[in-house]
Amino acid sequence: MNIGERDTTAGSPDWVYLGEFFHDIGLGDRVRFAVYRSTADKALHRLTSDEQKHYGARLIAVFTEPPSDAGTDMWHPAWERDEMRPATEQCARGIAARG
Repeated sequence: MNIGERDTTAGSPDWVYLGEFFHDIGLGDRVRFAVYRSTADKALHRLTSDEQKHYGARLIAVFTEPPSDAGTDMWHPAWERDEMRPATEQCARGIAARG
């Protein structure tokens, strides 16, 4: 898994799409986030972001829901301290919990 690279989760039989949400980023632009669940490990999830430009979705996080003490959560370094991360993570975990 290469966090931040172009992502192929949507086309993989190993991941099930659970839902998406959007965040406005100003000037009429918004980012689409999609949440996927692993078919092999129902607690393991992926979060992708897509600025809806020509370069497509990027994997920005892998996390477990419910959260685990195993240290399996991993975020793209740019998202570690991003001010949008708490709201983004909350939305992603909400979708994962319902999934």
